[in-house]
Formats: sequence, structure tokens, C-alpha cells
Amino acid sequence: MLNVKVDATEFRKVIKVLKVIEPESQKKLGQALKSELQPMANQIASAIPMEPPLSGFGNLGRTGWGKVRGKTSFTPGRSRRNATNLVSIRIDAGESKAGVMIAELAGSRSSGKTASGEAMISKLNDRKPMKGRGGRYAYSQFRFLRPDVVRIATGIINSTFKSFEGMLK
Repeated sequence: MLNVKVDATEFRKVIKVLKVIEPESQKKLGQALKSELQPMANQIASAIPMEPPLSGFGNLGRTGWGKVRGKTSFTPGRSRRNATNLVSIRIDAGESKAGVMIAELAGSRSSGKTASGEAMISKLNDRKPMKGRGGRYAYSQFRFLRPDVVRIATGIINSTFKSFEGMLK
């Protein structure tokens, strides 16, 4: 398993300084990370089927199924849960298409299940079993691509800061 740790507090400090002394470079760093990782986000989004896995998701309402897009953003230390994220990759099915997220996460927690919820999870597991925790479609694809995401992001960050070595000496 790939485990890369970044001190988000220190990285935020560096980004603040970079924003003051070289704002264009800070902007270019964010753009490079987003553009280089967008193909990975698209691959993650493509892991979600175009057609709803259950007929109950085949509606135009809030729990319907929508086209899924992958999105990337440069978020140095701005996560709600843990402030170590530098880049976020997420899926978006539009505001009114909660069915995608329901199918992705159904069965990821064991508490509060109803009989109808158990039946839905069982049918979803027949079509695409959830491996571990986190998600059925997108998250399993993310776990597969995570080493590449980290390698690409690390390379971009290292090359950006390497360009400042000459100025600091």
C-alpha cells in the first residue's frame, strides 16, 4: 500500500508565501495539478455505469440516475474531515441525481438498515459487489488509480518547487 504523508500545515504556509512572492506560480501549480489529474478523475467517473443498476434509480427525480463527471480541485489543507488533502478528486452526477451516490455508498455502513434497504443492497451486490468500504464503483476505481494519482501529484509539486531552488540559494 502506498502511504505518502504531507504536513498540510507547513504546505499551507508555503503556498501562502508562494502566493505573495510568486502568485502566478501558485496559480500554475493548481492548474497543473488539476489538468494532469483530470484524466484520472474521468477514469474514476467512467467506472460508474451509464444505465442505473436498479430500476428504482431510472427516474428523473432526485433519486434518479445521471451522467457522472469527474472533477479535480487544488485544495491544500481545506478538507472538512482531515486537513491533509492537496488535491481532491470527486464525482458529480448533478444536484438532482442522488441515485448515483446512493448506489455508490449503499452497504458501506452497517448501522440503520431497513428491510427495503437490505434488499436494495443485496441487489446492488449481485450486480457489483462492494469490496471493502468506501464505495461500489468510483471508490474501487480510485483505490486502483491512487498510486498513479500520488505519483503524478508528487512529481508536479516537486518540479514546481525545484524551479525555486535557484532563487533561494
